[in-house]
Amino acid sequence: MQSKSSTKQKVDNNHSNHNEINYEKKVDINILLNRVKNEEKNVIKRNFIITFGVAGSLLITGLITAL
Repeated sequence: MQSKSSTKQKVDNNHSNHNEINYEKKVDINILLNRVKNEEKNVIKRNFIITFGVAGSLLITGLITAL
């Protein structure tokens, strides 16, 4: 008889742990979408800076060789 009650208690404990795990795994989609948008903006800015850095160095090199 004790084994039935202990088994039920174990099942109840597992069920409560399962609910706690589900609660911790909730994710807000809006936060993730905002993070993706910010990362895309950062990539565009980085590419813009690199492009103008290369163009600027080519321009400076061209001016130096022209003199």
